[in-house]
Amino acid sequence: MTEYQENFSTTDSETQKSKKFVFRLYSDNIDFVETLSYQEKNDLVNQLLDDYRGAAIYNKKVNKNISLTKKAVIIFLAIVVGIPLLIYLTSISLDLTKSSYTEMQKNFEKLF
Repeated sequence: MTEYQENFSTTDSETQKSKKFVFRLYSDNIDFVETLSYQEKNDLVNQLLDDYRGAAIYNKKVNKNISLTKKAVIIFLAIVVGIPLLIYLTSISLDLTKSSYTEMQKNFEKLF
């Protein structure tokens, strides 16, 4: 039995709030469910819900890890490509500025 089922069976019925739900089953499952006792049906539904909740939490963690990994890869690529590109563009800019300054200095010397 799961922890939830143990808690359910040990708690007082007045303090434990239960609620009934109606489910629609596929026709393939009707014969199987009719063979189960009332308690087996309750246990089955509660176990399925616990499993579903556990799978949803696991999937959420996996999706979060995938998202973080994607962000890390994007940041890594931006740094690996961006920094050398920035240095290269700065170098070109400084070379153009220097050649422009040199050309302006020569033109100024020709005038005087």
